[in-house]
Amino acid sequence: MGFCNSCGRPMGRNDYGTNEDGSPNMDYCKDCFQNGEFTEPDITVNEMIIRHAKRMLKRNPDLREEEATGILCNFLPNLKRWNPNPDDEIDEDEEPIMGYRGNTRDMF
Repeated sequence: MGFCNSCGRPMGRNDYGTNEDGSPNMDYCKDCFQNGEFTEPDITVNEMIIRHAKRMLKRNPDLREEEATGILCNFLPNLKRWNPNPDDEIDEDEEPIMGYRGNTRDMF
């Protein structure tokens, strides 16, 4: 089982998005990618983190908001959609993620 390279959710065979030709897209889930395009092309990684932190808190009532946000800040920005060139230098003009600017792998 893989995971979506946009939202990070686990993906089974029925969860894959679709390419323009209708074939399954193995990188992105059906909620994020349909017919060769992102379903929300203008969403930012910050917005995705906030959205999924809320979902994590609903599913895991014992989880603290800081924990959910920390997990997502470490994970989502490093996925293919948000970081297509992981070896590139950090763009200092980019908006910081949840107040953090830098390599999120070293954040916590």
